[in-house]
Amino acid sequence: MKKDIVFFILFVLLTLLCGCQDPVANDLFVSDSSVSGSQSYERNEMIYQFNRPFIKGENYFQIEPLTLPSELNSMKSAVSAVLSETQLLMLLYEEDPVPVIREAGIYDLVSGEYRTSFTLDEGRTISIECTTDSLILYKETDIASNTVSLNCYDWNTGKRNQIYQFSPEYAHTSAFYNDIVSGDGKVYFDDVVTEEEKVVGVNLLEYDFATKEVRLYRENAQNPLWIDSRLAYICKDENTDQHFVEVSGYEDRIYLDENISLLTSTGNELYSINYESNDPKTNRTIWSIRSLPADEELLLSSNAIDQLAANCSVVTWRNFTPEKPVIYLREQDCFTVLLEDELAYNTYLLGAEWGVLICSHDNSPTAYYIFSLT
Repeated sequence: MKKDIVFFILFVLLTLLCGCQDPVANDLFVSDSSVSGSQSYERNEMIYQFNRPFIKGENYFQIEPLTLPSELNSMKSAVSAVLSETQLLMLLYEEDPVPVIREAGIYDLVSGEYRTSFTLDEGRTISIECTTDSLILYKETDIASNTVSLNCYDWNTGKRNQIYQFSPEYAHTSAFYNDIVSGDGKVYFDDVVTEEEKVVGVNLLEYDFATKEVRLYRENAQNPLWIDSRLAYICKDENTDQHFVEVSGYEDRIYLDENISLLTSTGNELYSINYESNDPKTNRTIWSIRSLPADEELLLSSNAIDQLAANCSVVTWRNFTPEKPVIYLREQDCFTVLLEDELAYNTYLLGAEWGVLICSHDNSPTAYYIFSLT
């Protein structure tokens, strides 16, 4: 692949491999062993340095344990996404010896009942890309051929449809890890452009549920996201080789540093995880969370973090060494810890106003909690 067409989002993978930790390769779901390693981690001090006040958050949130079944339909289960205040998307899998996803379904928190949505054929795997009020959008990969398709499942009707077949080279590029978003009856995603079986670019595409047609939305654009209810995407300034976020309908650009590894948005805010440098004492990668476009550093981490997420109330991330479950409170502009006694590899799944905290441990079962701001 030519150097000038290496996608910006390739940094997502490259930077995560720079630290001494080994982030899991399969981010489709979180199982008991997917984050914690085989060796216990001896914690001497907190891995975070806060550039905002740190407060006790008892008056700002409610949190309580969440009991979930370890098995469903005689298979192991893992939470994949928050669908509503009462429903979770579950992935059922078997370990052979690595997790192999067999089906997806919806678990009702009120009734405790599980309903199968769809099953997977042998030799196929999926990654959940996004969910809406009635749809689950996911990529399905044929393991043997490494071909990828974009599909949607309507849990109101039970219908499952293929939206798009990606280019053969797609699975071998970093574009595979770009975000997919949905809104206003449309889905936005990107695919690579090839010439003579060589990747020469990437385009942003649009699928319309009404017409069931895919069209080119913008050339040389990728990684769609929502900013202030408007579609945004990453482009490259050909004069400076610098990447920037362009918001549809606006002329202003949000230029991005080369050391950005992840982006997430909520409302009119944009947040990033950045690779800063190597700690001279430990030789570990130092990471930061920043608020864009103000370019304000909120937090530094001496160990790897990823899965940056945000909703109207909080900003969250996943940590790869045991730590207390810390979150950023957006309105209060400060940090707090959800559970003082919980030291874990923490993963968050966010809904519109609440979330699920998944605490994985080296030598004890995974713990689940549900939290909301008061």
